[in-house]
Amino acid sequence: MIARWNETVSSDDVVYNLGDLSFAHDFKQIENVLRRLNGTHHLIYGNHDGQVEQHIQRLQNTPKHDGLPMIATAQDYLKLKLPEINNTLILFHYPIDEWDGCHKGWYHLHGHIHDRVAQLQGRILNVGWDLHGRFLTAQDVDDFLRDLPKISHFDDKSLNFVDDIAQNAELIRAELQQLNR
Repeated sequence: MIARWNETVSSDDVVYNLGDLSFAHDFKQIENVLRRLNGTHHLIYGNHDGQVEQHIQRLQNTPKHDGLPMIATAQDYLKLKLPEINNTLILFHYPIDEWDGCHKGWYHLHGHIHDRVAQLQGRILNVGWDLHGRFLTAQDVDDFLRDLPKISHFDDKSLNFVDDIAQNAELIRAELQQLNR
């Protein structure tokens, strides 16, 4: 994987990794891999990144073979505008039903579900290696998503609330039961 990364990613490239950087429990193994990867590496934390999160200061302050830090930034969520495509990206490890700007057509990129496509509407894409078998560029993302419809925050599925709080609670319970069948 290191060779494949470095064949694709140059020292001048910027990479956004959407989590689950490593399943290794030994931090030294993770560090040994990261120090050999080309490019500026931004991480969105995944649910298997506990070792990385625990040692993030070290990873951000230790240069790798190309002089760049092993991890440039690390966070749970990122809103990003890329110059290569005319759209805003919402980066999060998990696929979510609604995201900032979904009604404007902003793209939601995620990982977490490995080799599956999220069963969600809108301009949402699992960018994981397990699904695509390669790294995606900004242009790849735009090619997948640009012609998909925007989604609306509001639709005709809204509950019809009344002034009675107890009755509204029953409506909510019924809706939750229906959704979970």
